[in-house]
Amino acid sequence: MKLFCCYTPAHEVLYSSVFRPSIPHGYEVHASVVDERGPGDYLSAEFLRCIREKVRLIAQSLEESPDEPIVWSDVDIRLVDMSPDRLLADFRTSEVDIAFQMESPRMRDVNTGFFVCRATQPVRDFFARMGCELGSDASMNEQMAANKLLKIPAATENLRWGHLPPAYYARTHGWPPPRNLALYHANYTKGCDAIGQKLAQFAELEKIVKGGRLAWIASIVRRIPGKIFPGHQ
Repeated sequence: MKLFCCYTPAHEVLYSSVFRPSIPHGYEVHASVVDERGPGDYLSAEFLRCIREKVRLIAQSLEESPDEPIVWSDVDIRLVDMSPDRLLADFRTSEVDIAFQMESPRMRDVNTGFFVCRATQPVRDFFARMGCELGSDASMNEQMAANKLLKIPAATENLRWGHLPPAYYARTHGWPPPRNLALYHANYTKGCDAIGQKLAQFAELEKIVKGGRLAWIASIVRRIPGKIFPGHQ
């Protein structure tokens, strides 16, 4: 099963130390380096330029894989238990053309950092429209464009779309992550040094993955003072 990703030099550490080593057998990895310099913090100029190249690469991958199931993933993701069989089973159960990671369990918005799709014409049309949206608004990223389009019936005509289960977890889902994790997406950071914050999240995740239930409980307990006393370190 083809798995596509792209990343900038600043994010190479995430690709090489977290994302790539976590990919299990059965995926054919297609990785592209986008030559944009800078730290790549959220909505920075280089971030937005990379996003436009990412959408172009997505469109290209869809044209090259007609009707095949393919995966697109950001590299600030660690696959935990996501064999191709598990992913395809979850995708087929949803009976859609494209299944996105949820942005939050409390909203219908999608997270475009991870999705699986079949490269059908409606999916190709959707990403073509997304490219047009990004071309008309320099401040928009692909997730903003996707959620805008998904709310417009005429823009998603014939497109069957849905969400992946909560096991395809993003940090914006809240804490703690589910015990049956398929993947962990370190999509939430605050302020500068986003990459350092993501690496810290992955370090905590490793403790949970290796330590089991006790480590999972400990990670919850550590957050209690911050919930009771905002600003507590």
